[in-house]
Amino acid sequence: MKIYNIKKVASLLLIVLVSKELPAQINIYGIVKAADNSPIESANVLLLTDKDSMLVKGTVTLAKGNFNFDNINPGKYLLSVSSIGFKENITTPFAVNKSGDIDAGVFRLTKATVDLDAVKVVTRKPMFEQKVDRMVIHVKSSITSAGGTALEVLEKSPGVVVNRQNNSIALNGKDGVVVMINGKISRMPINTVVQMLNGMNASNIDRIELITTPPANFDAEGNAGFINIILVTNPNKGLNGSYSLTMGYGNGYSPAGALNFNYRNKKINLFGDYSFTWKNPEQDWTFYNRSMQQSVITENLSLTERDTKEGVQIARLGIDVQVSPKTIIGAIIGGYNSRWDMIANNKLSILKNKVPDSNVIIVNTELNHWKHYMGNVNFSHAIKEGETITADIDYLYYKDNNPNDYINRYFSGNGTPLGEEKTTSGKLTPFTIWVAKIDYAKKISEKVNAETGIKMALSKFTNDVSVQTLHQANWVKDPDLTSIYYLKEKIAAAYVAVNVVVSTKTSLKLGLRYEYTNSNLGSATRQNIVDRKYGRFFPSLFVNHKLDDNNSFNISYSRRITRPTFRDMAPFVIFIDPYTFFSGNSALQPAFSNVYKADYVIRSFVFSISYTREDESIAGFQPKVYKGNKQIFAAENLDNIKTVNISLSLPFTITSWWNMQNNLQGNWQQMNAVYKKGPFRVEQKNIAFNSSQNLVLPRNYSAELSGFFQSKGLFGAAVIKARGALNAGIQKKFADNKSKLRVAVDNIFNGAAFNAVTDIPSENIYSSLALTFMFRTFKATYTYDFGNKTIKGKRNRSTASDEEQGRVK
Repeated sequence: MKIYNIKKVASLLLIVLVSKELPAQINIYGIVKAADNSPIESANVLLLTDKDSMLVKGTVTLAKGNFNFDNINPGKYLLSVSSIGFKENITTPFAVNKSGDIDAGVFRLTKATVDLDAVKVVTRKPMFEQKVDRMVIHVKSSITSAGGTALEVLEKSPGVVVNRQNNSIALNGKDGVVVMINGKISRMPINTVVQMLNGMNASNIDRIELITTPPANFDAEGNAGFINIILVTNPNKGLNGSYSLTMGYGNGYSPAGALNFNYRNKKINLFGDYSFTWKNPEQDWTFYNRSMQQSVITENLSLTERDTKEGVQIARLGIDVQVSPKTIIGAIIGGYNSRWDMIANNKLSILKNKVPDSNVIIVNTELNHWKHYMGNVNFSHAIKEGETITADIDYLYYKDNNPNDYINRYFSGNGTPLGEEKTTSGKLTPFTIWVAKIDYAKKISEKVNAETGIKMALSKFTNDVSVQTLHQANWVKDPDLTSIYYLKEKIAAAYVAVNVVVSTKTSLKLGLRYEYTNSNLGSATRQNIVDRKYGRFFPSLFVNHKLDDNNSFNISYSRRITRPTFRDMAPFVIFIDPYTFFSGNSALQPAFSNVYKADYVIRSFVFSISYTREDESIAGFQPKVYKGNKQIFAAENLDNIKTVNISLSLPFTITSWWNMQNNLQGNWQQMNAVYKKGPFRVEQKNIAFNSSQNLVLPRNYSAELSGFFQSKGLFGAAVIKARGALNAGIQKKFADNKSKLRVAVDNIFNGAAFNAVTDIPSENIYSSLALTFMFRTFKATYTYDFGNKTIKGKRNRSTASDEEQGRVK
């Protein structure tokens, strides 16, 4: 028997403080066999509480049909055993006490002769679930996530850092993240993806997967891995679905709503979803930079008060038609409309050798309006058992309209008016993307499965950028900042992957992918600003070995690429003040990385360590200081970034009504770059901790306490200061078992501000910024499930272009 001391566990997790010992915990084991006495592998075995049939633990049987539940608290339970094609077997209630381990005996399952009219197992999944190759965030079961957005969920997730200023996402200390929707990469720019996620209602999300070991059939894009957002689907026959309504307040009102539905008959499945969010928070930004020229120290301090309004609507409609028992044809149409308006009052103070020199008052209005439409046609055919072929073709259209107006009023250091300047800038950017792919999978033998496929993506956009200044009642264009840019890009890819069961304890995955890229960027006045053609091989290897039923380890290797996003390459200019700008960089090169990873699994605990070296790393919005103390933020290629990541997943079941999931990560990063005055290196160690506590309370109540903490870390050459947040919520399920009310508060202590400092003395660069996007927010969400709940299988659907949409950045 193994005894857990609650106080020691709690002090380790920094959350729980309890001063008594847990009762003795024991093991429950057994074997599942068919009527002919043959063992049944991969049967589902659920350990349920006798009182309310709540799931305590679940497992699947091994090759010999055996299963084991360890560390079970004393109490009264029952077992549910099921497998496809067999009738479910449920035991009578039995007691677990301190007397010793329990042999549940042999479960014999009989063949199912009729379809079950209804099967319903109600479970409560933890918010975070660590698997070997990915972290799963169960958004649907999280009380504190209800009524929020996908981006807010990611900000609470282990190892994820969201930078809302430059609209980027980092995972485990690395920036090359690729976002997928339902298993397919989003080909829009990452900044657009961030805006879309900020408007995607969490009520329409089932789960989010943080995939750090992608296989060969995934695109080679992204050195940090993939974030896969799985939308809610309803696999039930007839009409069913759910809707939710949310009202929130946190430095501004934030109402939201979501609807999803599914209609299924024998051959047709029609599904869709819609969501909207509205936010109008006030935001406070601070920018500071210091430089020295000819013994004069110039300091610029910019304070920005931003009154923002953001409305996002997202919709999707799809259909699957089963043409024959082996063939399915499907189609999806969808899109979103995101409109962001802002009025900002900015004050820039300039000091020279600590003496006030001048001030600028800036009134800035901005519109950022994104529209997106997409269509997908999908074909799937089962040639024979173990042999399938699938094909997709997608069309994507995006359009961004981003005008800005500025009124700059200049004053001397003592407040004397010096003059006024009016400036306007515009950016109109339409994108079109075509993607087609074919995948073929075949089971070669009982121990060998193979996949192969080809893919082609064709992208083009026009970036119409203009900057004008008012001179004597006439608008005069700035020739250096006004032009029309054109980009065309072709990416062709092919891959082969083989899964081999070497023995009963060892499995192997081998993959090889080849990608060829042809990218050309030009303008109305200059052709071939960028003209690149390159091809690369991207191998991958994954080995899994089971030491015994409770212990296993994995090792993996993969080579990845991070291409410059369309926005990073296409020149553009956004003014914060007359001395602070954001810009594009057409000289960016792709980055290549090698990723090594090892995992050790002990029961439900997972320990992982990885090492990544990325050459030509792309760091977003790095500062440079020019004459007159003007500071321009733009993406830059660094020499390399080396990252070591250690992660530990610690799930605990304290009692039958209290379970927790804890994730601890440590990172070491070394950034190397070459500037005008020679090499520059910066190192940083940081830790990140996430925890969610789930409590099952009487009378259909439940509660959740979750939070995260991240110590300071790197963002390119910048150091991000420590940040964190604590969230709490309570849920009530009503008697009809179809509706529930969730009340929650996010970021209770307002600790999630984004602060970064860049200090490169050799380059005369010192800058800092402080950005506040997340505020303490109170939310109330009502959800209602409607329709038929009879279980019926569904088809997992994705598109060819989900991997392309992440570069519309």
